[in-house]
Amino acid sequence: YMRACLYENLRELMLKNLFEKITIKQICDATGVIRATFYNYFDDKYDCLNWIVHTDLLGDKQAMVTGNFDLFINSAFNNIEKNREFYRAAYNVTGQNSFEDMIRSNLSDAIIQFFDENRKMDYLPAYSNEILARYYAEGFAFIIRQFVFDSTGASVSSYRRMVFDLLNHSFSDYVARR
Repeated sequence: YMRACLYENLRELMLKNLFEKITIKQICDATGVIRATFYNYFDDKYDCLNWIVHTDLLGDKQAMVTGNFDLFINSAFNNIEKNREFYRAAYNVTGQNSFEDMIRSNLSDAIIQFFDENRKMDYLPAYSNEILARYYAEGFAFIIRQFVFDSTGASVSSYRRMVFDLLNHSFSDYVARR
């Protein structure tokens, strides 16, 4: 519960302030706790931000337990849509601990877990689960960024469809044969 209070207050602070200007003290003041409490849950504010990403993208435990990729995608997009202004602000966190890297890393971890539990081992065995997860995480992260900054009002379901259309087909499916 306390972890959630801390990261939700960081989320709220980011709607009004640049991430670089937010201090641990501000997060603690907004939560009504002392700094030591913050450090019981997070290493620093980047760790706290990463926990938001982790919770929003991977928070649907049913999807994770059952390996239901469709439920996983739906849950992630619904959480992003609900917090779109936060995501728009968070993409300004760049550099060594960039927000976009946090998204890719969390997606990669989730996809590795899916592959570890559900992969057909006889299909392209030359490629490790880690390589495949990183590849698909890059594509999914690109689609998430498109969704966050979409100004057309496209729905969660249209972006969900995009994930499946783009990630489920190979490059050669898009090329006319001569």
